[in-house]
Amino acid sequence: MSRVLDNARKEQLIDILTNELSVLRAKVGISQQDLANRMGVSRQTYGAIENKGQRITWSNFLALLLLFRSNDETAKQLEWIGAYPPDLEQHIKLKGKKKPD
Repeated sequence: MSRVLDNARKEQLIDILTNELSVLRAKVGISQQDLANRMGVSRQTYGAIENKGQRITWSNFLALLLLFRSNDETAKQLEWIGAYPPDLEQHIKLKGKKKPD
């Protein structure tokens, strides 16, 4: 099976989300500390990510995506800004499928 998303596409999606993190976080009404706790990172690490001083990992990107998709307002914004496009949705679906016995 071919990979749905290559590393360049993942980096592009990470950039899109990173550029909108402070706006998305504000719409959810969550502090940097609370969001960092949900991600399992320090507040300083999250702050560096939000301020573009540190690159977000793919797993943290997915964790943030799940959080923001669980909120109606931010879920719509994710689609509008292109952070949750159809190719990512397909990638997630393929990763979740179990192989037949």
